[in-house]
Amino acid sequence: MTPENHSPVLPAIRQNLPSAGNSSDVAIRDQLYRYAEDLGQSIARGSSLEAINQELLNTCAWLKSSRDELDEMVRCSRDIHLVTDCNGVILQCNPAASVIAPAQRLAGESLANWVLPKCVDHYNQLRANTVFGKSGAHEECELNLRHSANESFPLIVAASAFCLYRDGELFGLHWILRNITYLREAEIDTKIATMVFESAAEGVMITDIDGEIVAVNPAFSQITGYAAHEAIGRKASLLRSGVHDSAFYAEFWRSLRETGKWQGEMYNRRENGEMYPAWQTISAATDNCGRVLSYVAIFSDISRLARAEKRLAYLAHYDTLTGLPNRHLFHDRLHQTIANAKRSEVPFTLIFVDLDRFKAINDQMGHHAGDRVLHEAGRRLAAAVRESDTVARIGGDEFVIIAPGLSGSDDIRRFCRNVIDQLIEPIKLDDCQVSIGGSLGCAEYPRHTDDEETLLKYADIAMYQAKLAGGSVHFIHDAGRPLTSEMP
Repeated sequence: MTPENHSPVLPAIRQNLPSAGNSSDVAIRDQLYRYAEDLGQSIARGSSLEAINQELLNTCAWLKSSRDELDEMVRCSRDIHLVTDCNGVILQCNPAASVIAPAQRLAGESLANWVLPKCVDHYNQLRANTVFGKSGAHEECELNLRHSANESFPLIVAASAFCLYRDGELFGLHWILRNITYLREAEIDTKIATMVFESAAEGVMITDIDGEIVAVNPAFSQITGYAAHEAIGRKASLLRSGVHDSAFYAEFWRSLRETGKWQGEMYNRRENGEMYPAWQTISAATDNCGRVLSYVAIFSDISRLARAEKRLAYLAHYDTLTGLPNRHLFHDRLHQTIANAKRSEVPFTLIFVDLDRFKAINDQMGHHAGDRVLHEAGRRLAAAVRESDTVARIGGDEFVIIAPGLSGSDDIRRFCRNVIDQLIEPIKLDDCQVSIGGSLGCAEYPRHTDDEETLLKYADIAMYQAKLAGGSVHFIHDAGRPLTSEMP
């Protein structure tokens, strides 16, 4: 390509050259032409260099902008970025490195000093692989670091490194340490949660927001009888017993919507149809925005506990030998009977019963025989009274009868005669028979008194009078003058 293609200078010079004349003019003309040609080439080269220079300036500006962007990315990165020399001495660090220690403390110190002893070999191997370009140089390595914030708990990082060159020479390493402490802790929490889920004695059922079962644990299957594959994909209502009404479930859902939790006793049904009481806690699992993602139900079979509670309630209110109400339940029944009598103005009679000749039988034949006599006496007393009456054993060989609606001396005498007739029948004990009787003391409400304590006192006094009279009799207390009536 000729210079005239690059510059308008040469054609202009040609136009101003003198016309060819003698040989001297021709030489001058040729000389000027060459000068013009050289000048045009110089101008063209200058323009080209100027374009290259501008391109270089643009490239430098782009590189600086890219470097600034990279520096800003490193500065803002949540990952820890460290620049070390080839031996691992820290030269530079980004702000995220402050999780290890402040920058002024890290500068000039070996990175190896922050690596816990159990991970030093892994750190040295990664550094050597990077420096010498061995295999595994670009692979991540998990390291545990100590840190100034809390040296009791390590900082767990995924470490990688790459070489830095200047003028073609290796001068250091760029380390990227990604903090995975929370990830490892979350994994541990997940493992623990899985272990708890799998080994918990309580049944666990997880459903979606529509109530479809998505997961159950082994205890769920053990309690309900449903295998995991039989329950997953079905509605949680498969456990519904039918015991609870709509009001119960309305309150259940109200609590769950308003508080995110419900806890209480609920009757469920097993796979074989058997119903059982369960203590159940149901919680709503939500996301960060508070939207319900699923429901988690944790429950335990409290059948044994319910039976134990019933047993304890029975023992608290009933005599274990005779099965009759004990002193505690007797006082409760008497209190209720007085309240009913006041409200309905219907009288009743309280009768104390003390077994005759029991002490002699118990002393001569032993406690086993005595227990059998007490059991049989309790059975006979219960058989001798009406369904509305209460027979209680209040201690030893003492019993008491509450007879609602019983009043008047004649009716009381007939009632007591029937009771004593039942008691005096012989009792068969293995190879022998024994006979007992009963001393009965009666007090009528409200004829004798309308006070509970006084009524008990009067019936006890009347029973004592019957005992003094020789037994198998009854006394009716009447304003301090007991009326006696002997029984055969």
